[in-house]
Amino acid sequence: MVKSPVPQDKSPSDASESGCRPTFYMTAELLEAIEAQCAAEGNRKRSPFLAEIMELLLTSDVGESLREGAQKHRRPLIHELEANLVLFNEHIPTERIVELAEASQRNPDQMLVRLVLLGLRVYERAISRMEVEIEGGSELIS
Repeated sequence: MVKSPVPQDKSPSDASESGCRPTFYMTAELLEAIEAQCAAEGNRKRSPFLAEIMELLLTSDVGESLREGAQKHRRPLIHELEANLVLFNEHIPTERIVELAEASQRNPDQMLVRLVLLGLRVYERAISRMEVEIEGGSELIS
């Protein structure tokens, strides 16, 4: 539900320029968690924090990719986000990545990207070697 704080003396065209203020209905537990996260991030206000999360999910390139995945898998966006997070949490050794990042003076996200790119390079080379071996083996058979 969206509430528009447009005073009576303003026209509807002025309303779009002044924006709107969304109203979120949430549990007390969720509100407390949001407040705690905002406090942990330097006493940020709740509204900008929620707006940034919504912007990430709804207007960013990452959000677009998540929306496409949700549509492809025929599930809500929140389930797509959860599936992506679970994938990483279950299969990626986060603690080890943090250790490697600290040892190489990188941020964990930079280390993760570096490891993925390195893994792709190694994987592609291994596939190329296998293809060469297969082609070499088929020449012996012919």
